[in-house]
Amino acid sequence: MVFSRLTVKMFIALCGMAAACAQAGSAIYVSYGADGTPSFSSQPYDSNYRVFLRDDTPALERKSHRKASAQLVERREKLKPLIDSTALRHGVDPDLVRAVVHVESGFDARAVSPKGATGSMQLMPATAARYGVTNLKDPAQNLEGGVRYLKDLLTLFEGNTHLALAAYNAGENAVLRYARNIPPYKETRLYVPEVLTRYESYKQLNAQNP
Repeated sequence: MVFSRLTVKMFIALCGMAAACAQAGSAIYVSYGADGTPSFSSQPYDSNYRVFLRDDTPALERKSHRKASAQLVERREKLKPLIDSTALRHGVDPDLVRAVVHVESGFDARAVSPKGATGSMQLMPATAARYGVTNLKDPAQNLEGGVRYLKDLLTLFEGNTHLALAAYNAGENAVLRYARNIPPYKETRLYVPEVLTRYESYKQLNAQNP
């Protein structure tokens, strides 16, 4: 019942504390007011506070996560100029492309999925051939093909980013087959909001650091 009282602002703050908790290997504490409203803190300020969430992740594992995160940022910054130039050349928001690349490959230009999708934008061989990509692991070629494909999907679905992303994941025919709705595939239903969340994060990040 307590969770129904959480406001969006409180939820965002809690998510931030959870991230800090994971990084520090500490805990989040909660205290309830007379009306049942929760108050969260990283410290137990008095005896009313109880442990709400504790990070028991081993230190070695936390270190591994931090290292992986740092490597992702390094790859992202390396690809940034290429993403920006390719996206702008084709009239696509670079932050949207960045979000797709983040979710698809973690900015790994040499990533290969079990299904054969390859490169930073995880192009399938048929899609690569369609856009003249001859070397899927070449960052410039991969981005060129992926951005052109994304642009065509945005055009096909009249600027509807949700449908364009669903089509990027499941194929445009799947979206058309379901009457221009997001197909009821679990992977696609998870993929679209994940990319959109990254998209908003990158837009906010660039607004703060123009």
